[in-house]
Amino acid sequence: MAFKSIRLRLAQIFGFGKRPESVIPATRKQAYYRSYEGGVLGNLTQAIERKQPVTFFYKDKWQPEGTPGALGQRVGNPHAIWRGKNGRTYLHLYVDPQSATATGGLPGWRTFLVNRIQGVSVLELGTTFLGRPVAFIKAPGWNPSWYRQVGQPIKLIQ
Repeated sequence: MAFKSIRLRLAQIFGFGKRPESVIPATRKQAYYRSYEGGVLGNLTQAIERKQPVTFFYKDKWQPEGTPGALGQRVGNPHAIWRGKNGRTYLHLYVDPQSATATGGLPGWRTFLVNRIQGVSVLELGTTFLGRPVAFIKAPGWNPSWYRQVGQPIKLIQ
């Protein structure tokens, strides 16, 4: 018992162990990118309806205009689009661990303003090796009733 705890401590100190699981399942090492009509909002709505991950660039409000790298790429599973009580439109995305940080250490829920999102692509995941469709992973803590408390839901995942 003591040996196991020492081994686990050493593994954590030196960075060994389980990495966060990706919300984008491996599909024979390829995914197809697709765009739908309707611009940013149309692509996000279709991704939620079809239960497919998205990738996009997000303009960071803290970076001065014209700063290289002010647009950061995000990848994850969209779960909801809603209009807040302040009139702004938001996206709730469960961010993939590999796109959250360089080390992949911060997967989780992120809220994005839709007007700062650019270049949305929907990832068509295809099928597994045996021909079954790849399953969309609903994120932990998904609570559809929360969106009615904070505004008006536009599109929620079913």
